[in-house]
Amino acid sequence: MKKQIKKSRKTTPKQVPDIPAAVSVDIQAKSSTSTSKRDPRIPPVGTVLTKTYHGQTLEVKVLENGFEYQGKVYKSISRVAMEIVRHPISGYVFFGLTK
Repeated sequence: MKKQIKKSRKTTPKQVPDIPAAVSVDIQAKSSTSTSKRDPRIPPVGTVLTKTYHGQTLEVKVLENGFEYQGKVYKSISRVAMEIVRHPISGYVFFGLTK
């Protein structure tokens, strides 16, 4: 039995147009400066929020990307409030951060 061998066609890679250096620099600058806006209700980074709840004084430190409560970092103030009261609640309302 004879094996049939397919001859592959030679293909040339597709040409991609060069992007001017000035354009790529603008794209990089734009991506590095795009930051999400902070909620205006959240105090500045480093602020310690205090709340008295069931006779205990609770302290929550505002971080750049979250909140620290009892040595643990949480992504949102509502997560901290839910950890404290053990049921769904708005962290903004619990800590008095509403306008």
